[in-house]
Amino acid sequence: MLARQLGLPRIRGSEGFLIAIFIDALGSGLFLPFSLLYFHEAAGLALVTVGFALSLATIFTLPIAPLTGWLADRFGARYVVIASQLLQGAGFLGYLVVNNAPTLIVFALLTGIGQRMFWSAYFTLVADIAEPSERDRWYGLAGAAQNIGLALGGPLAGLLVASSGLLGYRIVVVVNCVSFLLAAVLLLFSVHTKRPLQHEVTETGGYRTLMRDRPFLILTLTGVLYALGSMFFPLGIPIYITTTLHQPAWAIGFLLAFNTILLAAMQTIVVRYLEPYRRTRALMLVGLLLGIWCGTTALAIWIPSWLLLPYLFGITCLYTLGELISAATSSALVAAASPDALRGRYLAFFQFSWSIASIVAPGLFTTLFSVTPTLPWLIVGVLMLFASLSIYRLEAHLPKRAIYKEEK
Repeated sequence: MLARQLGLPRIRGSEGFLIAIFIDALGSGLFLPFSLLYFHEAAGLALVTVGFALSLATIFTLPIAPLTGWLADRFGARYVVIASQLLQGAGFLGYLVVNNAPTLIVFALLTGIGQRMFWSAYFTLVADIAEPSERDRWYGLAGAAQNIGLALGGPLAGLLVASSGLLGYRIVVVVNCVSFLLAAVLLLFSVHTKRPLQHEVTETGGYRTLMRDRPFLILTLTGVLYALGSMFFPLGIPIYITTTLHQPAWAIGFLLAFNTILLAAMQTIVVRYLEPYRRTRALMLVGLLLGIWCGTTALAIWIPSWLLLPYLFGITCLYTLGELISAATSSALVAAASPDALRGRYLAFFQFSWSIASIVAPGLFTTLFSVTPTLPWLIVGVLMLFASLSIYRLEAHLPKRAIYKEEK
């Protein structure tokens, strides 16, 4: 009974999946904070070279998403996710021998393909594991497990690097490599799904069906706006609070940790309280929350210095609540809106919203910030309100099964 009140789904038989994604996130959490530093300090490459190589590799992985969607529908998302873990593990193993730009590009491309495959198939795997009535809860629980892993990984990596220097960097890479292998083994032997694959059902039309689904295409474009709003917190807040608000650098870490802790602790509870409401209305609320957060962030320049840090923590709650709502709701909505045999394609295609936003966000923020520090927040705040309006207009054109959660 307590588990239901906490917003937890029935997990019997799927414990291995949760352990696998926790281990995966823990390994990623170890490496992410030190990704640039590893190649700079341990491999001896210039930061400009590292940034260029990683960006180039990321761009070349974009076409992987639609292929991954087809593979997930044809062979099952579980096997695609397992393959993605093995590719990432091989890429990180290669990071140990990187000593120039060409080798970095090769292994970053291998790792990037694995990462793109993972995120393009992961949400389909969750939908395949969950009962239709519990998809929102499953997305919430899986997200919480990932956030806990990421939150623990950063401090552990910091301790390793601080105590062991260059050796610590290499230990982080090796542990991350092992985490991918362990996650793949767990997914192979302890996770089972029941969704019929595309070759087991009648003609579906493939991507032609998806490209004719105009409401879904509009939903994906709207997802780009939501993704932009989400990315502006980790992307823009560190620069804004140090250069414009003149706050100490340690405040960045505390704000990011505060956000991560709330995401891990409150995800399933928020999903539970959203269950009586339409998914579309929940996403409209996300746009309003992120819009208000952007507006209050812009207003921070007029807050007295003695009140500024509490104010920043307070408005971070607005951003975090928006993230808590959108994380599970958007994926559950897309999974429910898609035909069963094309779910892999639909969820993989929807990930383009994050891919596009990740390309646009850095340039958009820096360009607007160079004009005036408050302009990025004002512009994106307006975009968030437009996203809410778009969802409101789109609601009447989406399938009812996507808008309303199925009864248990």
